[in-house]
Amino acid sequence: MIDAFRHRTRLEVRFRDIDAFEHVNNASFFTYIEEARIKYLVDVLKITEVERLPLILAAVEIDFRKPILFGQIVEVGTRVNWIGRTSFSMSHHLIATPDDRLVAEADSVLVCYDYAAEAPIPVSDAWRAAFSAWEGRDLARATSPSVAAAKA
Repeated sequence: MIDAFRHRTRLEVRFRDIDAFEHVNNASFFTYIEEARIKYLVDVLKITEVERLPLILAAVEIDFRKPILFGQIVEVGTRVNWIGRTSFSMSHHLIATPDDRLVAEADSVLVCYDYAAEAPIPVSDAWRAAFSAWEGRDLARATSPSVAAAKA
């Protein structure tokens, strides 16, 4: 299942990630996903200044499958699913040692954003090309015939 995700990030569970129930707190899952998302963007887009990324997180959804415990290693598989005009979608699968079980699945939508203008901006052609090359497929978001007809 994680084989569909070419980009992988390995993270160690820290003591601070554990809650009163002795497993990783749900908020830490979001941190793991964020770490993997940024690593993907740095690696695939060859970004050196992450603090200047023109992105804003618009949505994130996670399905928790199994608990993660202290001392385990979590591998996060990350991919881009589609690219729209100003946004793109990413998916993440989180796998934990020692038995490589699926512990969570997440989807997010990121919007390219001009913070000075406080407005979305188009996904650059360079980013589109880099994402598509890395993923090995066309990532253009399909539009429904009614939307395409309305634009014609």
